[in-house]
Amino acid sequence: MMWNEILGIVISSLGLVFSLVGLIVLYKYKGFYIKASTTSFIDSTGFILIILGIIVYSGISYISLKITLLLFFVIMLNPLSNHYIVKGAYKSGYKDDMVNEKDV
Repeated sequence: MMWNEILGIVISSLGLVFSLVGLIVLYKYKGFYIKASTTSFIDSTGFILIILGIIVYSGISYISLKITLLLFFVIMLNPLSNHYIVKGAYKSGYKDDMVNEKDV
């Protein structure tokens, strides 16, 4: 195996670990805002590391350029879409399951 293949597997495995930790947190807590934050974590950290691992594994090629463009759009759009989903829930008056009436 070449060094880029080993490094690509390590980076992709790290992304898989971040995704699995995020899934455990997703099923552990009940609150909407905690779940929204966790899905943003899974998208931002896990998916990006997996895609970076694929780029490193494949080396410099036309395919890695396409994957890099995909990664750029994911980095730009995932946090933005999660922000607007949570902002819409907050502005519509959604009360979280984890928030007490006295705290608000």
